[in-house]
Amino acid sequence: MRLPTPVYESIPYLYFATCSLLTVIYNESTGILLAALALYLSGSAIWIMRSNYRRHDRRQHRLLLAQISRGSAEGYTPEWFYEAQPFAYLGFGVACYSLIPNPLGLVSGTLLVLAGMIVLRVRIHWRHELTQSASNA
Repeated sequence: MRLPTPVYESIPYLYFATCSLLTVIYNESTGILLAALALYLSGSAIWIMRSNYRRHDRRQHRLLLAQISRGSAEGYTPEWFYEAQPFAYLGFGVACYSLIPNPLGLVSGTLLVLAGMIVLRVRIHWRHELTQSASNA
């Protein structure tokens, strides 16, 4: 069964919206918090898989992975860590908002959410640039 494109494309965002709603109504319930966490992790995983599948620099990426397996790549960050970083920033920022009820939690949460949004935006921008440059070449 194939989902219509608008539904298929909106699934990770639906997960994030539901997670946000659950976080807002969180009221010291472990079940709600676990459901929100599961939705957030699922939405993040789907977004990362789709982003990696749609990359146009796959050849360079495969060459980098070959260098890593030979041990000739210096200063490499594991891919799973690199891809999950903005989502970790966003998740920890929201956790600061929810779990630390003082000004430190508000400031920390704001900084983490901003960092996550900036990193995510930069990645989207550069992957879009690679797409445009690949189609122009």
